Amino acid sequence: MRFFQRLTFYGCLFASIVSFPSLSRAERLVQSATERRTYLFVKSDDGKIKNLLPAGWSPAQNVGPLKDANFVIVLIEGVAGSDAEGKSILYQGKTVVLGIPAKNDKTGEPGFMVSGGFVSDASTAPGAYGLYAPASVTMAKTSRSDGDAATAVTEQWRIRSEKGDRIDFDVGYDRGTGNWAHAEPHVYSALHPEFYRIYKVDQVTEIVHTTAQGGKKAKEVKLSADGPQISRFFDDKSQLVAVISYPAYYRKIYLPE
Repeated sequence: MRFFQRLTFYGCLFASIVSFPSLSRAERLVQSATERRTYLFVKSDDGKIKNLLPAGWSPAQNVGPLKDANFVIVLIEGVAGSDAEGKSILYQGKTVVLGIPAKNDKTGEPGFMVSGGFVSDASTAPGAYGLYAPASVTMAKTSRSDGDAATAVTEQWRIRSEKGDRIDFDVGYDRGTGNWAHAEPHVYSALHPEFYRIYKVDQVTEIVHTTAQGGKKAKEVKLSADGPQISRFFDDKSQLVAVISYPAYYRKIYLPE
């Protein structure tokens, strides 16, 4: 039980690793979104990951069961959205973010550095961060519970880009204890590192798989990837360190003024 409590704590703590406390600066709301997310924490070659960061940035140090991870694949299922005036907008696309937990060498500020990614709706490419490529994204999710038994969850993603990138991910697990947290990460673009957005997030997280000794193990977990964009981050020596489910993720997106 004690180890499980540490795992859930670190699942929430990841948000704080890439968050920076809000200061008294002007911000402008641009959009709100409700999503379901799955984060894949990967250990890749340190030199390769560092070289993907813009000048003046370094990889951030994760902690606990995530400490070996230096690269994150974020699988996002859009559920609902609204514009700055609160008007509902259609948001059902799928997004795959390739990112690096990072810190500014000069200020020490943490941030999540978007360094690539894919979108199922080609009309939204290259996205706010200027780095998303169109791709075919097939997603399947199931959940089943009999009586008072734990809910069994399965999730499958198949991503294929027009330029030959491929990501396959499968996971199956019994749902455990979800943890609510609030976070305010600053999310940067590796293409234009002076640009960032502020997410004010309310989220539910659960670590559903970790390679850490004594940690929760999924019933099934498999990740494979290759192709021109993903190979900048991922190769045959990369290791999946942890999987965190975000079954509820609500964010308000702000731009600094």
